[in-house]
Amino acid sequence: LLAADPALTPLVVVAPDHPAAVDFDREILPLLQGSCLPCHNKTTTKAELILETPADMLKGGESGPALVPGKSGESLLFKLSSHQAKPRMPPKENKVNAVNLQPGELGLLALWIDQGAHPSERHHVDIAWQPLAPTVQSVYSAALTDDGRYAVCGRGNQLFVFDTDDSRPLARLDDPALASSGPPAAHHDVVNSVAISSDGAWIASGGYREIKLWQLRSDEPKDNGKPTDTGPVTNAFPSQPLAAPDGKHLLRFTTNHLLELTLKDGTAPIALVPRAISPLTDPARLRQIAQSDLEFAQSRAEAAGKEMEAQTARVTKSAIAAKTARDAGETTLRAETQARMESSIAAAVLARLEKSKASAETQKPVRERLDKANKAVEAAAAESAKTELKISSAGEEERLAEVSLRKASTLLLVAQRRVTEATSRRASFPTPGPPSDTAWSTPPSAAVWSSDNRWCAVAFPGAIHVWSGITGAWIASTRPDHPVSALGFDVRKRLQWRNPGTGQDRSWPFLPHWELAHTLGTGDDRSPLIDRVNALAFRADGRRLASGSGEPTRGSEIRVWDPTTGGQLYAFTNLHSDTILALAFSPDGTRLASGGADRFARVVDLATGRQVVALEGHTGHVLAVSWRADGRVLATGGADNVIKFWNLMTGERGKTVSGFSKEITGLAHVGTGGDIVAASGEPELRRVTEGGDKPSSFAGAHDFQHTAAATPDGRWIIAGGQDGIVRLWEVSSGKLVREFAPEMPGMVAR
Repeated sequence: LLAADPALTPLVVVAPDHPAAVDFDREILPLLQGSCLPCHNKTTTKAELILETPADMLKGGESGPALVPGKSGESLLFKLSSHQAKPRMPPKENKVNAVNLQPGELGLLALWIDQGAHPSERHHVDIAWQPLAPTVQSVYSAALTDDGRYAVCGRGNQLFVFDTDDSRPLARLDDPALASSGPPAAHHDVVNSVAISSDGAWIASGGYREIKLWQLRSDEPKDNGKPTDTGPVTNAFPSQPLAAPDGKHLLRFTTNHLLELTLKDGTAPIALVPRAISPLTDPARLRQIAQSDLEFAQSRAEAAGKEMEAQTARVTKSAIAAKTARDAGETTLRAETQARMESSIAAAVLARLEKSKASAETQKPVRERLDKANKAVEAAAAESAKTELKISSAGEEERLAEVSLRKASTLLLVAQRRVTEATSRRASFPTPGPPSDTAWSTPPSAAVWSSDNRWCAVAFPGAIHVWSGITGAWIASTRPDHPVSALGFDVRKRLQWRNPGTGQDRSWPFLPHWELAHTLGTGDDRSPLIDRVNALAFRADGRRLASGSGEPTRGSEIRVWDPTTGGQLYAFTNLHSDTILALAFSPDGTRLASGGADRFARVVDLATGRQVVALEGHTGHVLAVSWRADGRVLATGGADNVIKFWNLMTGERGKTVSGFSKEITGLAHVGTGGDIVAASGEPELRRVTEGGDKPSSFAGAHDFQHTAAATPDGRWIIAGGQDGIVRLWEVSSGKLVREFAPEMPGMVAR
């Protein structure tokens, strides 16, 4: 305990007339704001002491706990604040202009401590949410499935899903619990972040202190109860092509049992298959990645081989230098020994002359001889010392060279093994031959086009399939329990066919839809999530969701969830000293990159929970992060209007790309190379290489862009901005393909 210091002049303490219990939040925290908290908070923690809560005070700092509940006279907080012990607090002439507590404030502080230093009781306060104005339409976040089939975006407090073949919304996701409090919406607050799993099975949206998880559902066909007009029907398949209502598209079943969608613009027919290949399992993409891995392993092996050669030469050179130094040492040692012998002889002769009391004239030549010998000894000793240093340095260099050679040898073996593994992995994805056709075992029994040419449906024995009539992308499949000879689309976008056993028509809502499965957090002060959820990211397999938030200027939190159960698996708190603004799983799912308002990007190893690297260099908030397909390079973009590339194998910073007039708000790698597409406060998106070149741009936007996303194969990119429009571009041509614009307020889902 700190005893009162007689050299100090204690401050006056006035006990308050306060019969009730002192409330910490309402009465103590405000008086600490100007005198104590400027230097003792979570961001600025002098002497490792935080005074924001009673728990922080009890934990204490370098000098121990700041409180002894029930005993203000023994509590460090009170003793220093009342200047009864050193160091007095706040210090004189402090930089934050903190002032001494007043007599009544000191008395109130002492009373609170004497009463037990209890925290305030927590009282839930309902948030009086107000409906957002219809004009709030900005898109702050958007995402794509890996095959580019679905795009999702937050627009105001609403959440929309688009089929990228159509500019009209496929679905609007509304939380039924909000229906009684205003217009249909996904969140009370603006949707700050969205993510969609690679296959579209899960959508996550983030708002104020909450995350909502929406699951893809598929409806089964149901009997309508009576016969209906099923619309166009064909039984002429496969002998005759089936034309779409616009006459521009044809369905054809060929003599080779191939189902083809033919466009009259002269392009090659599209083979229709039940399910599109996912980019995650696309052999072509996996082959590209395997080839990249092999080339990288070969380059590392080549570098390791050169390092081995260099270290071998270093060992040889150091061995020669060490032998030369030792030979020189033997020479200087002999010279020093000879000089010392001469000195000893001269000293002995002089001693005899002095003992015999020989004349000064007789002693003079001997003294001169001794002086000369002593100087020779000094010179020889100095030379020996130099030689010994050279021998020591040469020996150390020889030792280090041998260590480096062993290390280089090990690295070469490892690199060669990785080349072998990469070669084997690459061989498992051989170069494809001519594309093989997908043949059907039996002809179809019926086929039909929707009246707007948007979909086509084909019935085979035991299965009915629906495809996009525009791109040939597979939409959905079902297995009827009876033969189907007639198909039709109704006005509600449902597919119908007749059940011959009952004479009734069956109706199938084949379009995908998402339902709210879990709400994570309560959206108020009871929520475990802090402030707004600014970033969401799914792992490539869709089995993990990461969320990022935090209290601005105070700290951060990253949480990882299981979408299936909605349960939290683990969390990383205060990895950043400010709120999280960007998240991305590495392609292999083993690491998580984050960008924060503290101007850092960080990478965490999810297996160990440890930070792998802290990437420092931005002078503004890090607003976007994106991994290269092989996980070896991370691109970061910030409010400092630059993009930085980081080599995560070496931890070194690569190229810094400038020339942007506004902050970088979104980054997405395209394909398996190192090129990225960057969204910024500028209307156009730009393609950027790791070398800093900007070979192309994507025009068509007219306002500040907040977000960008791309498909892993590098075919499509989307971006959304202040004008509320989500735009879709084809990367190879730079062509703006489609705009998903806001519709009138009050639009209905599907």
